[in-house]
Amino acid sequence: MTSIPERQQPLDETELRHLLPAAGAPAVPLGRQRQIEEFLMSEITRTPETAVPVRPAARSRRRLLIAVPATLATLALAVTVAVSTPGDQGAAPARHIRVAAPVVQVEVGSTVGLAGAVERVSLAAQASSDLVLRPGQYVYIESTVSYLSGTVDAESGASTVWVDKPHQRQVWLSADGHTGWLTEEGRAPEGGRALNSRTGAYLNSPSYDYLRTLTTDPEALLQKIYAETKGAGSGPDQEAFVTIADLIREQAVPGKLAAALYQAAARIPGVVLVDSATDAAGRTGIAIARTNPASGSRDEIIFDRTSYAFLGERSVQITEVSGVKPGTVTANTAVLKRAAADAPGVRPGNAQA
Repeated sequence: MTSIPERQQPLDETELRHLLPAAGAPAVPLGRQRQIEEFLMSEITRTPETAVPVRPAARSRRRLLIAVPATLATLALAVTVAVSTPGDQGAAPARHIRVAAPVVQVEVGSTVGLAGAVERVSLAAQASSDLVLRPGQYVYIESTVSYLSGTVDAESGASTVWVDKPHQRQVWLSADGHTGWLTEEGRAPEGGRALNSRTGAYLNSPSYDYLRTLTTDPEALLQKIYAETKGAGSGPDQEAFVTIADLIREQAVPGKLAAALYQAAARIPGVVLVDSATDAAGRTGIAIARTNPASGSRDEIIFDRTSYAFLGERSVQITEVSGVKPGTVTANTAVLKRAAADAPGVRPGNAQA
């Protein structure tokens, strides 16, 4: 998809309609997710490090929150866009804790050692015990997450962009992916919300059942990913890489399939090994990574340096684009627990990472 140029004028009503889903739409399509992310990239330079509060006149407007469960495609693992529109005065914005984006030393990635690292990661995945759900159970994932967020005023077009403080996220997902529950610290509604989907699972939104239908042949799996994501994202290679991240992020991936996914990732042009990467929980490991040439941001899938278990993901700016400096961390996650739960919203008694 063509990148959106840096804006010189506020968003008008027509542009907003292109950015936002139609009324009643159950989810933001992947193409629009990427468009919103690229828009935020172009706007980030116009925002101070500490976001200013919403001006008093805006408090009487309805705030439409779009939660974008994105891949690491351009900026972040997830992007929240709040759009102020005239109307209802009753809805309150989520209470985000805003922090300056962390800046790290950029580690140079290389293909040297990539094959050996992927082999060790794959062997570790195959040796791990698969999570098995009994009928009626849910996949439970507990994570620490931090990602880019922003607000856009529908009248003035003024935007504010910030990075959330690392916070807790818990998700429960049914085997078929149709129902679940989500709680996320500092997000409305405070007690969590139900997840309901009438659409079937697919590569960028997998379910427990769907993952068990995929081939474990790395080359066949990679070709399927290329075929089914053709025309999406920032080019076929980048889209293939972030789709692999989508498949493993918040699910219970069988060990043989996980191994095939890592081996498939290593076959994508531009994928490198990064010797040091830190997840949102502060755990340092190695990473299989790829830089998105459109955004200048490197997406990293992080593994423990000793056990080679999957830890989380990170997005780090490698080259300056739209004023975002190299080393800026625009997204970070850490998977802390993964287990079977008996009911949505009920934590399992013996969860493991």
